[in-house]
Amino acid sequence: MDFGFVGPSYEAPSIYQDAQECINFRAEIDPLKQPGQRGVVALYPTPGLTTLVTLPNLQVVRGMRTLSGGQFLVAVCGPYVYLLTSNLTPTIIGQLNTSSGNVGITDNGINVYIVDGAYRYTWRINTPTSATFIGSISGTTLTISRNLTGTVAIGQALNGQGMTAETVILSGSGSTWTVNISQTVASTNIYASNTIAFTGAIADVTVGSATYYNLTVTGGTVLYLGQTIVGSSVLAQTEITQIVTAGSSYYVNKHQTIASEQMYALNWTVIPTTDGAFNGANTVDIVDNYFIYNNPGTQQWAASDVLSPITQPLSFASKFTGPDNLVSLIADHGQVYLLGETTSEVWADVGTFPFPYQRIPGSSSQHGIASVFSVARLGNSFAYVSKNIRGQAMIVMMNGYLPQRISTHAVENTLVDQYIEDAIAYTYQLEGHECYVITFPSLDLTWVYDFTTQMWHKWLWCDDNNVYHRHRSNCAAFFQNMVLVGDWQNGQIYQLDPNNYTDSGQNIRRLRRAPHLVTDLQRQYFEELQIQFQPGVGTGLSNQGATGYVQDPFIIAPSQTYIVPAGATIILGIQAQLNTQTTLQNPQAMLRWSNDGGSTWSNEHWVSIGQQGKYKNRAIWRRLGQARDKIFEVVVTDPVKAVIVSANLKASEGEN
Repeated sequence: MDFGFVGPSYEAPSIYQDAQECINFRAEIDPLKQPGQRGVVALYPTPGLTTLVTLPNLQVVRGMRTLSGGQFLVAVCGPYVYLLTSNLTPTIIGQLNTSSGNVGITDNGINVYIVDGAYRYTWRINTPTSATFIGSISGTTLTISRNLTGTVAIGQALNGQGMTAETVILSGSGSTWTVNISQTVASTNIYASNTIAFTGAIADVTVGSATYYNLTVTGGTVLYLGQTIVGSSVLAQTEITQIVTAGSSYYVNKHQTIASEQMYALNWTVIPTTDGAFNGANTVDIVDNYFIYNNPGTQQWAASDVLSPITQPLSFASKFTGPDNLVSLIADHGQVYLLGETTSEVWADVGTFPFPYQRIPGSSSQHGIASVFSVARLGNSFAYVSKNIRGQAMIVMMNGYLPQRISTHAVENTLVDQYIEDAIAYTYQLEGHECYVITFPSLDLTWVYDFTTQMWHKWLWCDDNNVYHRHRSNCAAFFQNMVLVGDWQNGQIYQLDPNNYTDSGQNIRRLRRAPHLVTDLQRQYFEELQIQFQPGVGTGLSNQGATGYVQDPFIIAPSQTYIVPAGATIILGIQAQLNTQTTLQNPQAMLRWSNDGGSTWSNEHWVSIGQQGKYKNRAIWRRLGQARDKIFEVVVTDPVKAVIVSANLKASEGEN
């Protein structure tokens, strides 16, 4: 009989009710088969991780976004902001004042806007790198030891690990240059970007009863909102806040009097505390060409000027459905959803001044959000971990103005009485499956909701001791026709690769635990279990550049270099012979069972899934004993396409 071996994760509060587990498998439903037919639901391996980029500072990847137009990807790793082009080469374009915690990133096609909780930042989108070199700084002297690409020139802005923001080359040539800020930087990769060089002066001007700080530019040089101005006498974090007359007159944010001197307009800006009604934000989005963001720990949120990173002092409002603070926000269907601690409400753009939004009557909900970063787009709406005055930890999907529960009791049971405020979510779409990925760092756990099948599975990374941990991914973006994810620890950016059956070389431990097998609690005798894997999926070992399999025998000399696939074990450094049997992997499935409903378990029993080309192989276990309440569990760790189509069980019922 086919006893429903294939299915999602669902472990009830009591394992005697249900103890199903599905780790690193995802369900695939065949719409052409009728209920009850074999293979209506199959289990496919979750995508593996293929390393594409390792960001130099090797820290947590805090956020990623593909910019409008699809030409650039912005990634934040530790304190550094990287720009990746189509060839995935990373360039540092700016530096944050923080180095941990997730960030919010969005753009309007002109400026990127980044928030990290305490600060806000902007970068004017452009092709930034003019030169890349290895260099060091002592005081104001920059010494270049090796030029990698491009040409170094006066007026270029410098970014690199350990460098001070707003560093610009003022003079020099060859290998020795002078920069504007005294600092000590050990030898590192430095990225030099062109700035806009101009001659300018800054002085107060009075318009009516107001005083502004006017930057006068000679020569008709065009500058842009949000750019940082650097010069020998210019105060740090001087930002252009208003264009008075393009090419000649601009207002800046800081009072200073400067006679005519050489100045430079930088594209990276730490938005000053004088911008808008408040400083900082931890969520940001774009709607109607406004940047919208929250004020952490308050009910307030603000909107920038149209197509501008600048916010006016009175362009803000407060969520007011309940007394709870605003936690997160998201723009959806042209409206702004404000998600508080225990309530939520929706606002719309009505074109008012100085703040363009008003609350939509009847849009309030008695559901807030438990974690600021648990919100992610899903389907034609978005999902998040909810919280209200009655409790928390249901995962919901917004339907209009009302959230609808999508989590199961099994998912919620893992979150009971746990700290979940650090939950992180993102969504990816691959092979027609749109998946909401929610990680709980404090619980070392990652759940995935497949919006296509409406089933849940666990997605976990396994260490060398076969201990499960949260998945490696911390954020995601779709870039250059690939789903990319950033690692939560080591600065790596991976491709979600359905044809890679490892996590960047680390074996993936895939587990399926089947439902209880009970017949009125009568004794049952189990004669045979056959799991229908996709057979013949073993892989071969080939030497670098080879087009076929190695011959028998095949000699590996100590000085030679070979590519060894994940899962193979080769002793390097001594000469060794390989024969056909060892070079063709023979992937195994490991079965164990419980005869008491899941309380205790047998040893593992291994059988072959099938060597490469062995398409008639059958994975069968026999003489499986007797029990009144039996559960089977199978594990595959070999890096192969481990597909479970169905399972067949031969068993008989006893008389007592």
